[in-house]
Amino acid sequence: MAAVVRIPISDRYVVSLGCRVSVEHGASVTKVNWSIAHLPEGGSPRPTGGDREIGVICPRCRRSFSVRVETATRARVKRRVHQALGWLLVLSLLVTVPLLIQLGGRTVEEGDDQAVDNFGMLFALAAAGVIVGPSLLFSASVHDGIKKLRLIRANGRKTMWVQGHRLF
Repeated sequence: MAAVVRIPISDRYVVSLGCRVSVEHGASVTKVNWSIAHLPEGGSPRPTGGDREIGVICPRCRRSFSVRVETATRARVKRRVHQALGWLLVLSLLVTVPLLIQLGGRTVEEGDDQAVDNFGMLFALAAAGVIVGPSLLFSASVHDGIKKLRLIRANGRKTMWVQGHRLF
């Protein structure tokens, strides 16, 4: 897996649009080669209020797309919220895992449903901390406020099916 580069969120944005060039299938690996274009050249100012939908054209295949760009403030807030929640869930493992170990070693009486409920709740919290915590931290590191890549069809309607393209 490639290293994640944390992109600072500024008052200007650049859309990194990838167009699939080729797919190579190996014995155990599939390699996808992308042609990445940074649009517009030099960047454009972010919207000052609310999200703005902009149009881009892939320079390789000449298809038209739309992308939604968030304000710089909104993108920074989303990044900070994802980081805070991610670290909170990861740090909650310091409490839930020792409690799971302690409760797992106890003998439970036959009619004691409360002990089983506590163990199930702690197990669910630990699973959330292990899975969701790092996922939120990863999504915070790559969030730049550019989202919702949509293909614009010939009739002017937008579709989510953007086969062969993605945002980087």
